[in-house]
Amino acid sequence: MGRWLGALLLLTAAGVLIGSRMASWPLAAALGALFLAYATILTWARRRRYVYFAPSEVLLDDPPPGAGLDMAGLIPIRASGWFTVEGKRQYYVDLDADYQTVPSREHIVLARVYPSRFLLLGRWLEREIGWWYIFFEPAMVRQTQIGRLHFGARPRPALQLTYSAGVKMQETIQVTFDNLATLKQVWADLIVDAPSGTVSAN
Repeated sequence: MGRWLGALLLLTAAGVLIGSRMASWPLAAALGALFLAYATILTWARRRRYVYFAPSEVLLDDPPPGAGLDMAGLIPIRASGWFTVEGKRQYYVDLDADYQTVPSREHIVLARVYPSRFLLLGRWLEREIGWWYIFFEPAMVRQTQIGRLHFGARPRPALQLTYSAGVKMQETIQVTFDNLATLKQVWADLIVDAPSGTVSAN
């Protein structure tokens, strides 16, 4: 959709110039400026990974030691970050997902991309459809923060987590929740055995 809109602006500006034989150059210049502004915003958004996480003081009491999830529980969330499956790696934003901690204490984010399309202009690529995962163990956690994630019409309660994904390599994921109660539940589970110094409530 981003490519379609950019191409439309550029072609419209060119069409105005060609069709009017330069008589409407102010309109073409305005359209050109609009295209440049759009390209700048798109580049900025891509560098920000299309989301903005703001650490924030929220009403969040420290959970008691040992608090955590039922090991078999699946917690509905929305997640943004790098997902993998069968050797493939893909960055997704705001996917419908679930959070789970298995008995070995490995944390898992499970997300599914469903086939969808927007009018006749855009649709999910076939290779991106299906189940995608993020796996990390407590010892891999480098930082957890509570705040709000800005994506869409309104910010939502969120948890940002940075974890080690290999030698000299770290990944950051953002997980959003419908309410603070669910955020507390997942945060409590994460900090039970996270390395000291990695937890921040704001």
